[in-house]
Amino acid sequence: MEQSGSKTLRAYAKINLYLDVIGRRKDGYHDIISLFQNISLYDTLYIEKKDKGIEIETNEHIENNILYRTWNIFANQLGTPDFGVKIILEKRIPIKAGLGGGSADAAALLRFLGDTMKIPEHQLLKVAAIVGSDVPFFLYGGTAIVKGKGHIIEKLKPLSGYKVRLLVAKEGISTRDAYATLKEKHFKKSTCEVYELYEAYFYRNLSQISKCTYNIFEHVLLPVYEEIDGNLKKLKRNCIAAALTGSGSAVFGISLTQGDYEFVKRGVEYETSEI
Repeated sequence: MEQSGSKTLRAYAKINLYLDVIGRRKDGYHDIISLFQNISLYDTLYIEKKDKGIEIETNEHIENNILYRTWNIFANQLGTPDFGVKIILEKRIPIKAGLGGGSADAAALLRFLGDTMKIPEHQLLKVAAIVGSDVPFFLYGGTAIVKGKGHIIEKLKPLSGYKVRLLVAKEGISTRDAYATLKEKHFKKSTCEVYELYEAYFYRNLSQISKCTYNIFEHVLLPVYEEIDGNLKKLKRNCIAAALTGSGSAVFGISLTQGDYEFVKRGVEYETSEI
């Protein structure tokens, strides 16, 4: 049972059903176009109010935990809350796997702070964009086409009815390092538009799903990481489609019948409906 003033939130992982890079931005980031989908793998955040500041306990060591950054940016942008938080973070989403676990955790804390302090959604989204490029998506969650550096989100009717298998390599991959390996010759090489893939999922066009699934990072990472390449080949033998997610190190396979996870309609949610 939750104590008064405490909440339990789920922060769901995401996979990139499609990911291409359009070009490099003047601010050092990249313009992407991607089809994001939340899946039923999740971290749990138990958040309890305390007098001041932020305290975090977790079952896994996380260097530079994004939750500290999220709290500080929220305080700088919208004012320091008149309370503190103690967070017990139960990690299930692998780190440096392209599954968005850190961004999802950040969005869960923002959702708690926004709801507790009655912050308008547009202000919360501005804070989320400062915390990290993928964080705004998780406040929406479900299915969305994401553009720009991750801050332009086109919410779509949620996809459902698919199972997901994941294979995660032992060695994680830094997103920053992965982007640094991309060259201009790799940009805009997908043979399908992102909307074609979404429609293929929506209408259960399995051959089109297979044809249009795409991740730009496979060009630069698969030749270097043998384990990831092997994992992807395993999934392609038995799945409708398979690809790297984000900048790896996880790969996913899509099936109608077999998989440990499924598509979900939210990025974060409360385990109770008190707020």
